[in-house]
Amino acid sequence: MSAERRIVALGNDALVLRGLERLASERGAAVLAADAPREDADTWVVVVDLARADALELAAQRRDRWPGAFLAAFLGSPDRARWEAALGAGYDLVASRGSLARELGRALDTWTGPRIARRLRAVTVDDVAGRLGVVARLDDPGSGPIAVYHVGGTLYAAGDACPHAGATLSEGALDGAVVTCPLHGSQFDVRSGERLRGPADLPVPTYRVAVEGGVAFIEIDAP
Repeated sequence: MSAERRIVALGNDALVLRGLERLASERGAAVLAADAPREDADTWVVVVDLARADALELAAQRRDRWPGAFLAAFLGSPDRARWEAALGAGYDLVASRGSLARELGRALDTWTGPRIARRLRAVTVDDVAGRLGVVARLDDPGSGPIAVYHVGGTLYAAGDACPHAGATLSEGALDGAVVTCPLHGSQFDVRSGERLRGPADLPVPTYRVAVEGGVAFIEIDAP
């Protein structure tokens, strides 16, 4: 890593800063502790204390403030609701303060740059155990209706509006991974979105499903 790249820690938690200093030393970066958000072209990673009142707002502003940075957050004490809210807001990683540096290092090893604009909470893994077919329906203002399917032990998310006439696809029959539109009979593979039979001419969008801490999130890419 370039020595000019920075890990910006928004806060002064001593344990977190020590871990980040070790990580930065290994990666040829520098740690900057700050109380206020700063826009910086050299910012590689931004670490936020979820105790901050503006923590979720900072995630929503990430694309404008730090368009190329990895966004991580930490919790000082267990708070499942806050953890889920942070992932939903668009943080790339949420961890406890003690494990943050270790988990951040692992995540950076495979990170190729920002792709996720936000995450939508779908279901808990325990809720879908033993259930097949449609396990969740969401209506996202940005992406439209989305259905989550449990097929062959894996969760898949696909657009829930038929591109032909707008019918709700998940109300149709599901045979394996193939859903049939209940209105005009178009068929789609819910794993890939591929259109298998008309009258629809277009595929349906699909979305990655990430499972973290026993919760499945739908990942919505930045436009």
